[in-house]
Amino acid sequence: MPHHRTLAPPLRPGGELPVIHPELQRHYDSLYDLLLNGRAPRDARPVLDVGTGDGLALAAITMGTPLHGVAIDAASPAHWMGPADWGVVRADAQRLPFADRSFRSALMVDVFEWLRHPTVTLAEIARVNSGPILLVQTDWDGLWFQVDEAEHGRDLVSAYTKGAPENLRSRIRSRGAEAGLSVEGISSVTISTDSLKPGSLAWDTLDSIRRHLVLESAQIRARRFDDWRRELQHAAAEGQFTMSVRRVVALLSRNGGDRA
Repeated sequence: MPHHRTLAPPLRPGGELPVIHPELQRHYDSLYDLLLNGRAPRDARPVLDVGTGDGLALAAITMGTPLHGVAIDAASPAHWMGPADWGVVRADAQRLPFADRSFRSALMVDVFEWLRHPTVTLAEIARVNSGPILLVQTDWDGLWFQVDEAEHGRDLVSAYTKGAPENLRSRIRSRGAEAGLSVEGISSVTISTDSLKPGSLAWDTLDSIRRHLVLESAQIRARRFDDWRRELQHAAAEGQFTMSVRRVVALLSRNGGDRA
């Protein structure tokens, strides 16, 4: 099973709601605005969230808003952390159990890279949806930890991002066109931070990298990774640390023109 990389906010132990990293707050707010696409919330719902996982990304985008809808995933979440008023359905995105035009908006976050047949999936989403499809995919080739010695740690990051799709924007355009969709807008968003404290975006990203490289795939020893993280912490204390990552954000429509 592939390692599912994600920027979804973590749920802190004992917490009832996901913690949204400050560096991501504006990004999630902009995704909400794109999902509305100039409409009032009542005209953008119900929403279909495809590949929802445990619902954390959905909660980060729609938490505290009047949007509601149905979240689907191929596997049932062990613990649902998304909005309480959303329906959660186990379903194959290539064969959605909904009638044509059942939804007015659709959302897919950090799922595109894992689709076995993206054209079929996008066409099926378009069948059950009368409005825009908001597709968000982290471009892991853009993950970077900047310190004085830029090469140090590059192999660890490369091991974590191995297998991530290249040329995301062109892939999304081509698969969308094959599915009969137009691109209303597509952009790359760079998210950066110079904070490396427990609970920060960079810290949680490093935790994800460590979990995959040390525990899940056993590619490296824990000591090597922890030594690297301590060096990054030292650089951060000296004001010489930056982490950045890119996300591709695309708004697709069956009827919209390509204005990107």
